[in-house]
Amino acid sequence: MLDLGAQPATAAYSTIQFGYYGIVLTAMAALAASQIRISGGVRALSPALLVAGSVFGILLSVVVIAMDVAHVAGNVALMAAMDVVYSPLYLSTFLFLCAGFASGPAARTVQARSREQKTRSLTRELAPIWAEATKARPGISQNESLAFQPPEPASLLHRQVVEIRDALIDARVTFDISERDREVLERAESHLLGVGVASADPRASRATVHHGHRR
Repeated sequence: MLDLGAQPATAAYSTIQFGYYGIVLTAMAALAASQIRISGGVRALSPALLVAGSVFGILLSVVVIAMDVAHVAGNVALMAAMDVVYSPLYLSTFLFLCAGFASGPAARTVQARSREQKTRSLTRELAPIWAEATKARPGISQNESLAFQPPEPASLLHRQVVEIRDALIDARVTFDISERDREVLERAESHLLGVGVASADPRASRATVHHGHRR
């Protein structure tokens, strides 16, 4: 910029380039901000970092355009004064945007592992209840010719929930569970539906889980 920045054509090229960057980053900031509102927990980290990176990038674009104008106008002192913030803004833009793009997949991986661990924990809690339910009302899991080999923990948990509910609503058998066991069952249903226990309607959970089983 010190060698060629005073040339109007060079300044115009730089201004157009960074003006375009500013427009793109403004759109990115708006999109990322909307994602923050609909995301929760660790998933909000990635769009938050992208908003920060976009803001730094927009400020960087403004500074570069101002430096171009100052240079063409011959005000090298003003250009040098603004150059003080150029490097910090450039570094901040780079770091926050890279962190934002990298943290999205990382957050999804962490969340998926956390969900799988919770699924496995719930299957262990339901195991004794499931065993009693299948004794009272043998289901497909008791049929050796149709041996059930769950490909993933969620499939096993779904099977447990369905067969326990089937035993509870079948008037032909006598089967009941304690309030504590019922709470575990409802947590499992809410977990399968991807909602929190506090916001889950147990009746809706039972209907949805059974509907998925009957189809």
